Order: sequence, then C-alpha cells, then structure tokens
Amino acid sequence: MSVLSDDYVDEENSSQILSCFPPPFLQFLETNDIDPNIYTIKSLPRYICLNTHFPSSQLPSPSDLSFQLSCTRIQKVPNFPHFFSLPSVTKIANSSAYKQGKIFGIDLSSAIAIYSLDIHPNDHILDLCCAPGAKLCLISNILDNVGIGTITGVDISKNRLSVCKNLCKKYKITKVRLFLEDGTKFNVLAPSYLEPIKKMIGQLHELHINENRLKNPEDKSDKITPFWTPKILRNDPQKRDSQYLYDKVIVDAECTHDGSISHILKYEKYGWETFEKNFLNPDRLNSLWDLQRNLLRNGWSLLKPDGILVYSTCSLSKKQNEDVIEWFLANYKNARLETIPNIANLKTAPLKVNEYNNTDLFKLVRFDPIHSNTSGFFVAKIRKIKET
Repeated sequence: MSVLSDDYVDEENSSQILSCFPPPFLQFLETNDIDPNIYTIKSLPRYICLNTHFPSSQLPSPSDLSFQLSCTRIQKVPNFPHFFSLPSVTKIANSSAYKQGKIFGIDLSSAIAIYSLDIHPNDHILDLCCAPGAKLCLISNILDNVGIGTITGVDISKNRLSVCKNLCKKYKITKVRLFLEDGTKFNVLAPSYLEPIKKMIGQLHELHINENRLKNPEDKSDKITPFWTPKILRNDPQKRDSQYLYDKVIVDAECTHDGSISHILKYEKYGWETFEKNFLNPDRLNSLWDLQRNLLRNGWSLLKPDGILVYSTCSLSKKQNEDVIEWFLANYKNARLETIPNIANLKTAPLKVNEYNNTDLFKLVRFDPIHSNTSGFFVAKIRKIKET
C-alpha cells in the first residue's frame, strides 16, 4: 500500500508520510503556519445532493440510495436540505440515481459558500470561477423554477467549462449562461431578457450608483457570445444599465489547493515536480495573490448595492484568505462582513487573525480535517453597503 494512500492513515505512519513531502511544500506549510498533521487524517466523508428539479416522488429516498450505493452509512447533513454524507470510498458513478441525473457530488465547502449567498428566486447570480460546475447545480436547486433568477458562470478554461456545460444539460439547469472569459475582466451584466416578467410581478427597481465603469447601453459592438446557454437566454441583449448588476456574486478563487487532502495526495502519483511548478513557484504564488484580489475587485464592481459577495478558497494559507479579506476591507469602505449561516452543527478551525489590530475579521470561517472532519477551506460573506 502507498504510504500516501487516501484510504487510511494512522498516527504511526505520520512521520513517514510527512517525510514524503518535498522540502518546498514543507516550507510552504511552515511559512503559512499550517499544521502538517492535517495530511495524516483518516479519509474524510464525501457528499451528494439530490437534484430537486425532479419531482420529489421521483427522487431516491435514503433507503434507495443505500441500496444503489451499497452503503449503510448514509447520513443527512443538518441545515443543508437534500444533502447526504457518505464514506469516502463510496462510488456513485454506477448508481442509477447518478446516471439519471437525480444526484450529484459536491463538496460541503461549496455548499457552505453557496448557502452564504442567501439566494432568492429572482436573484441574478454570478459565479466568476464556476468550473467544474457543482456550484451551478446547487445554485440552480435553490433558485428552482418559481422565479426569474438566473446564473452566469465564468471560467477561463475551455475544457473545464465544457464539463460545466455537460453538467448543466444533465441536471436540467435552464436559466444559465456560461462564458469562456477571464474572471478578472468579465463585464457582462445580468440578463434582461426576462425583464417583462419581472415588471409584471412588480420586482423591478431603480438603482442610483456610480456608472463610470458601465458602457453606453446603445453600444452593441462588444457583445460577448456565451460559450453555452439554453434558448431561453440566447438572445439576451446584454444591456449595460446599472439595474442589471448582479444580486449575488461568488468568487471561489483559484488557489494553491493545499486544503484539499485528496488533491495534495494525488501528487505522489503525478509527481511532486508538477505541484511545485504549478503552486509553489514564487512567481506563481505572487501571480496567484494578484489574481485573487483582482477577482474580488471585478466581482465587487458587478455587484448591486445591498448585494452579497462570497469569497472562498480551498487553501489554508493566511495570505490567500485573511490577508486578502483584510486588504479588501481596507480598500472598500462600503464592504461589511456578515455571519456565515448554516454552520451551527459544524466545528470550525481557528482563524488566523491575531495580527489584524485594526480590522475585525471574526466573522470569517475556516474548516480543516483536524477540527472539522472536512477538507480545508475558507469562506467570507461580504455585504455591499448602499451609498447614502
């Protein structure tokens, strides 16, 4: 058995496991005050969610899932409707529920980030780093089809966006647009194609904000063709009026992925050289921190006043988490941290906020394998205060 097997790791093998990590990664952990014993934890649970676009009578019950997955340890997740936890070794791809699009796999971290958006049926939601697509599935579940809310997903990778497209088709996500664009520069506002319906139900309201970044509504020269969208949104004119800013924005930012145990452990197979090149090279780290800040900047510019932006990573690095939010709050005075919902039954990991004397960051949330029995991740919920 591989020393870095993700099936089981006990304390006796801890030192042996850590000795397998390359020195640059151990230095990264030390620099960022990350406990290396995180990577010696036993297998963590995996999660699935029911696709509620099916009628409830057609969705599998817990006993159905237990039978199809040959698993007796299926548990509902408190405060997350239609969510179930499974042992990590459970395979879902061969089950009829999965093949029929009635369940999808999703990390609990993604669910916490999505529920922090406080989604309502008429919300227009922007996901600036949408691949590989599970977040889109959950957002669509919550939006349902009772309102006119839409999802706009952006990703810079064509291959990853193709996966999103396939998921949208499989899981019957109809009110979605996918754009193959750089999330730091993307500037297409929310769809207006469903606006007549919105007017009829009295939901349209005027917003008075600084429109310097918005282009002339009559300028059609740079309309961006979506990578993929269903027919219902295909002819959206991409209006530039300020009322078409997004109600909610999620920035699930590119990061070093050091909080994802399975992601780190797979490099024993692929080679640590790849990991060092992609994530530990000093130039790469510097560009990554710039990317995270620029994604936040752009997401904020596309968000309505009183809207919510959620920033999340699967890193345990302070520089990619607390440092980013401290910088953001210092530079955007109309930003206010809010409490992360739905986590009363989950144990959180300690924050790294002691050195921020002038900023209250205690509403940020961290999870890690040691404290939370989850992958490592970080989430911040930020409200855009209306200007008076």
